[in-house]
Amino acid sequence: MKNQQHILIEGVTYDADKGNFVFDFSNDAQTSNVSLKQNIHQLNAFGRCYYYSYEFAPDVDSSLRTQFIKHIKFEENFQRSEDFSLLLNNAIGALDQNVNLPTFKAFVYPKSLSEINRRLMANIARISSPDIIEMEMLKELPQNIQFDYDRFQVEVLDSKLPNGQPRFAPAAQQETLRSINEIMEAIHQKDYFSIARDVKKSKYRNYIKNFYKFPNKSQEQQYQLLTNSNVLLFDDIVTSGTTIYHLLNCLRCINDSNNIVIYSLIGNNKVADIV
Repeated sequence: MKNQQHILIEGVTYDADKGNFVFDFSNDAQTSNVSLKQNIHQLNAFGRCYYYSYEFAPDVDSSLRTQFIKHIKFEENFQRSEDFSLLLNNAIGALDQNVNLPTFKAFVYPKSLSEINRRLMANIARISSPDIIEMEMLKELPQNIQFDYDRFQVEVLDSKLPNGQPRFAPAAQQETLRSINEIMEAIHQKDYFSIARDVKKSKYRNYIKNFYKFPNKSQEQQYQLLTNSNVLLFDDIVTSGTTIYHLLNCLRCINDSNNIVIYSLIGNNKVADIV
């Protein structure tokens, strides 16, 4: 399934006079302001894991992307429209054609349930009969957050250049570790909201551990149901990828060999690099 591309007819144009977006599901003209394609990317870091979503074309203006996301996520009039229903129906139909939804018995979503997620879940349930698992991850106390020095040593500090030479000289390794130690000391003394912002923008964030935790033991035990199931992890909009990354880490701790498909209605075309 790696890097397959499926173009859906959605013909989205922006009506500047009315300040809204117009969908034409019978014509995907070159004049469309918002060009969306559905792509599948394999996320090699998480084994048999694939990411599937609508993605903006590179030439779509960033301000228009933001405006479009706000329109479909927060505009209640649009969410009651036939266009919204068609957008979701077409998206889930294409997803089913490519991943065969009935083979996924466990569907997981973050606790914050948006209207998009609610409708996605309803559409998916018409095709499959899954166990729906609300995956709540609470934010950990700052002093419990750790850095995975062992994995960072193997994957980064001990890595080599294409010519076989070490990527980091001993002095550079020590300087990098010193910098990370300073970051972690600062994290342990900050309030959580500052940490959330700093971790998201840190280039070392994939190695920062214990950022989330299970809310209680009963939910942790419930997740053990995932040990024998292929999993569909869905969320409405993926921007930074931080939530997806931590949920994947959690799922892989439970089962390191099942198939995982991540689905979002609107995604980031660099998600493979994000997570």
